[in-house]
Amino acid sequence: MMIKMKPIFLIIFALCCLLPLRAQNTTRSDSLMNRELILEKEYNPTIRDAVKISQFPELREPKASKSAVEFSNYTTPYDVRSKPVPLSPQAYLTDMNFSKYRGYLTGGISSLIDIDGDLGYRILDSDQDRLSAFLSHRSSACNVSYLQNVSYSQETGKQQFKINDNWGGLNYMHDFGDIKFLADAKYTYSAFNYYGLTVGTFNKSSNQVDRLLEACLGISSERRGEFDYKINIGYTNFQQKYGGSIGESGSKENRVLIDGDIRKMISSSMGVDLSGFIKTYSYSNRFRILNKSTTNYWTFSLKPSIYWEDININFLLGAKMEVEVGGRKKVVVSPAVRFNYYPSSWLLFYLLADGGRKDNSLYNLFYENRYVDPLIRVMDSRSPLDATAGVKFTPLSTMNVDIFGGYTIMKDEHFFYPNMGTGSYFVDGVSMLSGNGMAPIYENANTLKLGTDIKYTFQDIYELEIKGVYYHRMISADRNRNYAIPRRAWNKPDFEINLNGYYRLPGLPLRFDLSYLGAYGRKAIDSSNSLRVIKMNDIHDLSGKVTYSFTPNFSVYVSSNNTLFSRYDLWWGYPAQGFNIMGGLSVLF
Repeated sequence: MMIKMKPIFLIIFALCCLLPLRAQNTTRSDSLMNRELILEKEYNPTIRDAVKISQFPELREPKASKSAVEFSNYTTPYDVRSKPVPLSPQAYLTDMNFSKYRGYLTGGISSLIDIDGDLGYRILDSDQDRLSAFLSHRSSACNVSYLQNVSYSQETGKQQFKINDNWGGLNYMHDFGDIKFLADAKYTYSAFNYYGLTVGTFNKSSNQVDRLLEACLGISSERRGEFDYKINIGYTNFQQKYGGSIGESGSKENRVLIDGDIRKMISSSMGVDLSGFIKTYSYSNRFRILNKSTTNYWTFSLKPSIYWEDININFLLGAKMEVEVGGRKKVVVSPAVRFNYYPSSWLLFYLLADGGRKDNSLYNLFYENRYVDPLIRVMDSRSPLDATAGVKFTPLSTMNVDIFGGYTIMKDEHFFYPNMGTGSYFVDGVSMLSGNGMAPIYENANTLKLGTDIKYTFQDIYELEIKGVYYHRMISADRNRNYAIPRRAWNKPDFEINLNGYYRLPGLPLRFDLSYLGAYGRKAIDSSNSLRVIKMNDIHDLSGKVTYSFTPNFSVYVSSNNTLFSRYDLWWGYPAQGFNIMGGLSVLF
């Protein structure tokens, strides 16, 4: 098989293969495996809105996942990456990493009968052993109103939205002196209904059930020295109870993931590294829409690089190759470049260039969109380039400004649209669960982004951060495209803005929090009406919270969600909750 690769990537890869490398370790941000029970000074953990955690669609640009262990919350004790953007406004009295409290308990209930709760405890807490456990719950059962005209449907305009998420896990670390042993385990049970708008009568009362198991074992060298290493072995299992109906078995997936890093310092300022991973995928049932991502296959990646650092400049220069064995037999070659230049203590210029495969396993897809047709396995996407360049500066000691731009090349990126077929509503005489199962459409998607991130902090009294990003997406169809759906970046915004801030009232144990998410320019397609292109309602989601602390370890709060009474869809035909108020408490112990 002939493999076409960019000459510049081949040159970098050939040079760097002579050198050992370690890649950065990043964790999946939306997994609660990331939760460690290290409580900050005066921190009162409070619960977040269940629907926003579980169901907000991914609003960012298409992005390939990095070569990293995605199932462990632990990072290695050494880091040979170019430094992350270090400039930040000064915030006094907020840098305490540990608390005298080892556990937390939170709980709350909203006016829409959302019930949330969290319980965690650090069972062992010594220099040699740390063992933490946590349990969490998010549930909701309320009525939502469709935004669409339902005259052509048998819907009534209102539908019950149901979700019941539960997860628990253990994190363990043992320090042998020169070696650290790390272990994670987490189990998730999620029940929900396909409540989206449909054409016809479907079974919306029965709950789909997803079960997710993940575990990881790893070792790493204890201290940063001339030679360091890390290896992790992980396993994930995804099981879905039902397929198209309650009489049809659901999807099953098993993944084994192995990640390793080796780093060797040549001098005090230069190091060479080698990292890589192996992932195996196996499936035990048939899929409705077949592609070679539904067959058993495995992938491996190799990433060599060289790292150098002095007072004003540091960089990581490398290349990454990811190969798929079996399946679609795709190969991705991408750069691995991080460059930072500090002309002064208040100014930074940076360049990041990466890429790779986007692992669209059933396990990962659960966190992106649980309403995908249950018998579809979305194909993996590939990015030969994901680059960002910017400048970051601090005009004031309390203010930080980041201005950046980026360009991403993505092949076989998936965009979801509502697959509202008008055919049979039954499978073997049993009503189908979903009449609006989100289906993927694949495009080659290049994205240009421009944005800024401004943060202002004053001591521990108040903080305000606002980030805005504009996206220009260029969609081109793959030559194998054989469907009539128009080419669009379905459900992706042209512009998004995030605002977060808090104010702590001096002299009183009272804190005010505010957050806003805005997403504008999203498009959808009405597959039940001659593929009509629709401009979706913009997202204007404003949330506020007031917290009163009776003691350092006990507080109560009242929060409001969707305070602007905004009406918008998470995915077309899947409306978000309306305005609601939640009250709760938080205890450290």
